[in-house]
Amino acid sequence: MIKPMTLLDWAILGLAALLLGSTFVFMNIAVSEVHPFTLAAARAIVAAPICWALLIFFGVKMPRSRAEWIVFFWLGVLTAAIPFGTVAWGQQHIESGLAGILFGTSPIMSVILAPLFLKEERLTSRRLIGSIIGFMGIVILIGPSVLANATDQLLGGLITLLAPISHTLGAIYARHHPKLAPPAMATGQMIFGSIILLPLAFYFENSPAIEVSGVAIGAMVWVGIATAFAMSLYFLAVKRVGAARVSLVPLFFPVVAIILGFIILKERLSVEAFLGLALILTGAIAVSSSSQKN
Repeated sequence: MIKPMTLLDWAILGLAALLLGSTFVFMNIAVSEVHPFTLAAARAIVAAPICWALLIFFGVKMPRSRAEWIVFFWLGVLTAAIPFGTVAWGQQHIESGLAGILFGTSPIMSVILAPLFLKEERLTSRRLIGSIIGFMGIVILIGPSVLANATDQLLGGLITLLAPISHTLGAIYARHHPKLAPPAMATGQMIFGSIILLPLAFYFENSPAIEVSGVAIGAMVWVGIATAFAMSLYFLAVKRVGAARVSLVPLFFPVVAIILGFIILKERLSVEAFLGLALILTGAIAVSSSSQKN
């Protein structure tokens, strides 16, 4: 029987959502001066020692077995390297609010992917209807780019969509390894995310030659700090309440990203974006509430 969520569980999810939601805005600031792989690598590199410090603070030790480090490698691929890289690349061409909305499709991706890997997850009629509504929202979001032949914006949106898909797979994979402590998962994830992304930045973007302003550096540092604390909370939430309920976190990303994008970047999204957001949230809430009932 699934236990009801406590006030502490909701607080963990809310804080993780606030921290991760803010990263879309600050990545938009940084990506105007920094290449995407370099930004993604910096995000993981800044986050890694903070995660390690949190691990020590909580009195957790990193495991030494090869099998557990293999788990960390795949978490690094699925929840760091791919999401960080694709979001950074996509935000060269789309607003931070739109990126937050697209990442908010994670609950819908979870409904589709979780039944393939988790026996306890089933694709019910309610989840199916919610998923269809959510994908209608995605079509409305990306559709204007197709009609306007805005290739860069269309590609930016599609690449960004790879992030919630990969992140959902990572949450499902983490669910298969409940014995690993959340701070260890977050630390291992960032270590391997750094190892994967840094060579890509050097090879494709000639990172040492980049001149960056203090504002962009500050934005990169904040993204790394927010990511470190948020991912530690994220894995803690997966362990406490399960992957399906943790998929609630991205529901708050669009709200945080849109509000901060308006305040800090003066972004104003189109009517289609808000209509797409409404459909995505409707579908995501439907599938998430169904997950909790089941």
